[in-house]
Amino acid sequence: MTEQIQVGVIPYIVRNNSYRFIIVTSRKHPSKWIFPKGQQEEDKKDREVAVNEAFEEAGIIGALKGKAVKITVIKKTESITYKLYPFKISRICRKWPERKIRKRQFVKSKKALKLLVKNPYSEALEVFLKKGS
Repeated sequence: MTEQIQVGVIPYIVRNNSYRFIIVTSRKHPSKWIFPKGQQEEDKKDREVAVNEAFEEAGIIGALKGKAVKITVIKKTESITYKLYPFKISRICRKWPERKIRKRQFVKSKKALKLLVKNPYSEALEVFLKKGS
């Protein structure tokens, strides 16, 4: 069984005492909504990769807050562990590297849970919301 690690963010802001999240469409499956993430890189720390993916895929700048939410998905021939760091958004850019190949949406918790791919993204969001980061 091959093992893979994906690193990304759970990007949020707090407005009127409730969370709002930025989600993006998957490049491989444009009808599916995910959190920005990418492959773990040998020469970079996971936290650095997560921040880079946030900008490249969603055009957001901010700060990582706390430990990653880890969700492992086991398929027939592979195991993928997703490490998604809470990411407090400080700036949303009009232009970003993948803006022509992804859609971006700003949503409340309830809508994010409905739109996000169940496993691992909505599960990671549920863990994040329970922690109340």
